[in-house]
Amino acid sequence: MLKLDLTIGDMLKILETESVGVPARTLKRKVNLCMDSREKAKGVVFWPIKGARFDAHQFISQMEKDGALMSVVNEDAIDQNVKMYAPVDDTTKALLKLAKGYQKLFKVKKVAITGSNGKTTTKEMTKAVLSMKFNTHATQGNFNNHIGVPMTLFQLKHSHEAAVVEMGTSGPDEIRPLSLATEPDVAVITNIGASHLERLGDLDGVFNEKINITAGLKKGGLLIVNADDERLCKVKSTKNVKVVTFGVHRGIVKPEKLKWNENFCADFYIGRTHFTLNVPGDHNLYDALAAIAVGEAFRIPKGDIAKALANFRSTSMRMEVKIANGFKIVSDCYNANPSSTKMALQTLGNMKLDGNRIAVLGDMLELGKESGNLHKQIGAMVPEMNFDMLLAVGEQAKMYVEGAKSRGMKSVYHFDTVPEVVAFLSETVAEGDVLLVKGSRGMHMEQVVDALLHMTPVFKA
Repeated sequence: MLKLDLTIGDMLKILETESVGVPARTLKRKVNLCMDSREKAKGVVFWPIKGARFDAHQFISQMEKDGALMSVVNEDAIDQNVKMYAPVDDTTKALLKLAKGYQKLFKVKKVAITGSNGKTTTKEMTKAVLSMKFNTHATQGNFNNHIGVPMTLFQLKHSHEAAVVEMGTSGPDEIRPLSLATEPDVAVITNIGASHLERLGDLDGVFNEKINITAGLKKGGLLIVNADDERLCKVKSTKNVKVVTFGVHRGIVKPEKLKWNENFCADFYIGRTHFTLNVPGDHNLYDALAAIAVGEAFRIPKGDIAKALANFRSTSMRMEVKIANGFKIVSDCYNANPSSTKMALQTLGNMKLDGNRIAVLGDMLELGKESGNLHKQIGAMVPEMNFDMLLAVGEQAKMYVEGAKSRGMKSVYHFDTVPEVVAFLSETVAEGDVLLVKGSRGMHMEQVVDALLHMTPVFKA
């Protein structure tokens, strides 16, 4: 349940609808928004959502009996059992409409962030940077869809001075309504990669979807894009939108005197300010550069930006370097697509090691008809990135094997399940080794990491 600083009457005005069967005195009460029929119903405004496989409208009558003040319902779902309600065309769209009206009540600087990879880390880094100057609210976890974005906006308080809103997509025209509801002052696109191709088709489809983050951008707002991305580098300023670029190789915000420490964390300068990151890899450097660009846009001193990023630590399961019994694990089990897997391979490929590099890669899911080719391409990268061994887990992972062998790699193994690869590793991993463990969330590769942390490595003669 979310307590909104809004009366039920004001909510109805935003929704441009009128209540039926709701007493006038109730309209003066504050909105306690409930979307879960399992929560306590007493005193709430119940907001049922109709999904592909589930429709919460079936619980309206029960919620009324249990004390709900009213429900916001789809017009086509109203029957004689519904006594106190407000009709709307579509409760999912109406939720975004309410969120748009609600966020207008707050004097908050808003940043919207999207991209194929790095959205959540960039959001967390940006929050850390903005918090040096502003009381900053941000999306929790990766609740970045048509439900998560309204939930983020409904959590705004008058004490907040800035908000960072992550926006994701799994298909066409999903980001546009999120941006229109949020009305950001600044929008960020981290990169364009092969993600959600089942519905977006190809990289041009991904770009066309991500660029929709500008739909709600305030006139004269700022769009921050990755200049090293072959599609985003072509985005230019217009009379309504100013474009600022970042990148490792080119861009307005670009690192100088770039070095990498023993854990492959970046050390660099921007102007005379020294930056040191405590999260590894190229991709975290890109995320940091995006956050720096946002910080500069809000005139936060570079020294404060550097301090915020130096203190930043990785979100769980995202490129975490873990020290096991004599060997290292780079755990990146949160999710996987070709772009993020490539970056992870590059990170380990550039590390200076005493032992072997071992890639433990699970299936990358939701890649559509190109899945086989994309897995094969990643497999071919493994030996090119100086890995000594590839352990592939899952059905699609068979194409990792094919790609690696096509480049002459010999130590390549396929496993159907996580327990099988764990059993193999228990007899294989040795002192000094570094293992990359990565796969889509549905592959549960974190179970490999957990097992590795309890393993005794093989002794090297």
